[in-house]
Amino acid sequence: MNTAFTPDSKLHDLIRLLCSLSRVHTVYLMRQVSTNRTQTYTGGLSISIKPETREVLSLLVISHEEVADPMHIQHSLLNKTQGRYEVFSIHLTLREANSRIHWGSAFLNRVLRECLLLYREDQRLELPSGYLQHPQVYTRIANHWNTRLQRARYFETKAVDCEDPQSNYGKYLLLQQAVQQACLGLIYVFWEYQPSCFALPYLLHLCEHFCDLPQILYPKRSFRSHRVYTLLCHATYNLHEKTGRDTIDTDAYKAEQLTYRFIKAARQRAEEKLRELKKLHHTPSKTSTYEKETDTGTAECT
Repeated sequence: MNTAFTPDSKLHDLIRLLCSLSRVHTVYLMRQVSTNRTQTYTGGLSISIKPETREVLSLLVISHEEVADPMHIQHSLLNKTQGRYEVFSIHLTLREANSRIHWGSAFLNRVLRECLLLYREDQRLELPSGYLQHPQVYTRIANHWNTRLQRARYFETKAVDCEDPQSNYGKYLLLQQAVQQACLGLIYVFWEYQPSCFALPYLLHLCEHFCDLPQILYPKRSFRSHRVYTLLCHATYNLHEKTGRDTIDTDAYKAEQLTYRFIKAARQRAEEKLRELKKLHHTPSKTSTYEKETDTGTAECT
């Protein structure tokens, strides 16, 4: 077995745990940051605790078989490492990864060329063939973003129209959907990647790779800030499981303001990136290969 590990030997055990949960072929480290927790929130009170360091990792995991529930693996790793490692993973099968690489995947091309290889079973994962540039690719990206932005605005507008306090749980769900759509649009614009997991913390974490917009929504030090963020993240659960009246309208209004700011900032960042992509994809010398493949009906369309 061929293996390659990061210089941080502490990750060896994490990779072994990951391999015990899935038939892993290759693992790439996309991002690693350390966080410190200095307080916790219980019953509305902020309680100071001993600083606790947690490593937050983004991993590309290529497996032999499809991973049905990526969240299960992420939660298992968090529990088995006693909270030491919080993993946000992107999962592909080996066959799927090779197919995408063969036809030109901007996302895999970047990760496999720029990110750190942590583990490799053998050499069956192909090398990237290069970035695919063509006006049709730009059109696909722009259309995807426009669709996501329209949906984000729709859900945000519907949430604002909810005036009855009884509908606050529904309002949070609409706001959650609005933020999710904006995140999905940003991820496609910057990575040309469509996640298979749609949990709000997961999408916000992916967006952190290329922008600081998640800081708009992430909780600050106050209890209210944490409450609003928690209500946004758990909107689906709260709507289904809670039947009591949510009377804190000020929190709902704060969530509306944050969502509006996030979508507005997301639009600005996406438009800046789209201008770069338009220039890149309209380079005439880069279009011939794509045109030949699309004429034969074999180019990947995602």
